[in-house]
Amino acid sequence: MKEISEVVKLTLKNLSQHNIEATPENYEKEFFSIVEKNNIHFNEIDEFHKLINKLSTTDKKSLNSISYREISKLLSSRVKNEDLKYFLKHLSYFMLPSLSSQVKDEINKVCTELSNDPKNLINVNIIRKLRKITNIRINEDKKIFNEKNSDLKKLMSFLSTFLRNRIEKNIITLDEVDNIKHEINSLKLAKSTDDDLKKLYEKFSLVIEEFSDVVNNNNDEIIKGKQESEELYSQIEKLKHNLSLAEEEKSIDFLTKALTRRAYTEEAEKVEREYNAFDSTYVLIFIDLDHFKYINDTYGHDCGDSVLTTFGSILKKLTRDEDIIARYGGEEFICLVHYKNVSDIRNYLIRMKNIIKNNKFVYKDIKLTIKFSAGAALRENYKSYEETLNKADTLLYKAKELGRNKIILDNGEVI
Repeated sequence: MKEISEVVKLTLKNLSQHNIEATPENYEKEFFSIVEKNNIHFNEIDEFHKLINKLSTTDKKSLNSISYREISKLLSSRVKNEDLKYFLKHLSYFMLPSLSSQVKDEINKVCTELSNDPKNLINVNIIRKLRKITNIRINEDKKIFNEKNSDLKKLMSFLSTFLRNRIEKNIITLDEVDNIKHEINSLKLAKSTDDDLKKLYEKFSLVIEEFSDVVNNNNDEIIKGKQESEELYSQIEKLKHNLSLAEEEKSIDFLTKALTRRAYTEEAEKVEREYNAFDSTYVLIFIDLDHFKYINDTYGHDCGDSVLTTFGSILKKLTRDEDIIARYGGEEFICLVHYKNVSDIRNYLIRMKNIIKNNKFVYKDIKLTIKFSAGAALRENYKSYEETLNKADTLLYKAKELGRNKIILDNGEVI
């Protein structure tokens, strides 16, 4: 019994024989019963079974029969519309930026729209708007944080220079103290930093006043305190060094402008949490440039760096903002790309390969043809993120073993 029409005929026949009225509900129960007994497969039935398998054991037991009607009843009873509205009324509180208030009105507007009609939660335009607002919020918080960081560095730089000069001269005068007051007042700090540093300003000004009294009473006491000043200067230099190290570990790789491996790991954890909560779909793609050592050995590391920079730029232009591109290490990159259909991933990989294949990588008067190998694994095919990552890595090395210049998907397809 391979044709759906046969199932339809038999369904109607069975209902008639048992004097059962052919209502939509009775028809659906009998139809699924025949399909199950005869182990019949076609696309709609396979999709239906996938839906059933996603239900928990408790949910499956609560079903009176296996039908779309029963599943609809189950799903519609999970969360009441009033409960969603109550949650959405308070959503703006959770979304407000920690530092900036620039998008506060936009956040309140979108959250009000959602609370009025919870169905908008799955509206594509609303989701895009939420993503946009979230990106603005994050960028504004980063901007203010960087301003605060910059202002602190200004203060430390000034204090460091001052202490160094005083230590080298072993002397200080009241005029110099007045100059210090003037320099402090002339420092241009960001508006967002003024309140945060108000106490620091007051405390520092008080120290200067006390320092002025000490200088006026006995300049020799300052010379005796040289050792304490040297220790303070050493601490400031150490703090400046730690700040420099922190800057080097920022999230963006200086060469390729892609995320660093450390930053990628943090972003991937967020995506995995989203996957577990909302069943989102994404693919992991490991990429490794072919014969990159030959480029470094033949044309020099500056040429190799130029190739990495260009390759990273191409990947970023090819990939959407909501997806992730990172330099995983050396000449190895990783992409985390969301998709709706598997064909989207295939098209993305084909575009990537064609762009790299049809463009010359230029360094000074050198023109190079670059090739790469890659492995792609779909998250939904594996039990965990780590298992998906290992599979993509394994497929990459398989591509290398098969002669390089290949992209292998976890369904066995080779591009």
